[in-house]
Amino acid sequence: MEQLTPQLMHKLVFTILMHGLNDSQIHLAHKVLSDAMAHGNPQVRELAVVALADLPVSANKRVQSLLLALADDSARVRRRSARALGDQATAALPALHQLIRGLKDADASVRRDCAGALGRMGPLAHPAAPALIAMLGEPENRTRAIVAVALKRIGAAAVEPLLAGVQSPSPELRGHCATLLAKIAPDNLAVMAVLKSVLTDEDAEVRARADAALQFVMTPPPMPMPPARQTLNANV
Repeated sequence: MEQLTPQLMHKLVFTILMHGLNDSQIHLAHKVLSDAMAHGNPQVRELAVVALADLPVSANKRVQSLLLALADDSARVRRRSARALGDQATAALPALHQLIRGLKDADASVRRDCAGALGRMGPLAHPAAPALIAMLGEPENRTRAIVAVALKRIGAAAVEPLLAGVQSPSPELRGHCATLLAKIAPDNLAVMAVLKSVLTDEDAEVRARADAALQFVMTPPPMPMPPARQTLNANV
């Protein structure tokens, strides 16, 4: 077979994305792409991940291939793999622990995309909650927003770690945890008690967040609108 180059990989990726492949071609493409994951050129490896993400093979086979890329030396390849795993939603559960490790990656974009992938698993990603909460202290707003969404999708299983986060030495982390607790578990009595205790926090921003969270919890939901009356026929 011709030596893989970025140009050849572009052609292969284009073929996979734009044209239907029969079973034998899919099998061959999977082998070629799997071999490409060990190529010395990171651009080739990244393109292989792009193609693997859309290759019509079983979810398990796709996830196992993408897992290899999550440990790649190139941050671009790791990030691409995390995004592709996120697209698999709950089918990516076998990658749970590797994605949790990715939350401590040296590259911020890899950490962010691992958080996004975990969020798309929903409550099944609950073991990731403590590591996600630690990321609420990240400097980038975009990263914190993605982490917050992931924790909301995990839901009730994130409440206990968030309650612990309210005791963090970091004022910023305490404030973010208070806000998320109100949104995830507004009817939880333990959450209500913790939010009230945070009203005396030494940090003004934390106190403000706790106050806003309590207002959110204590504001009754809007009353449902009565159904519109049917307009009577004028001739009746």
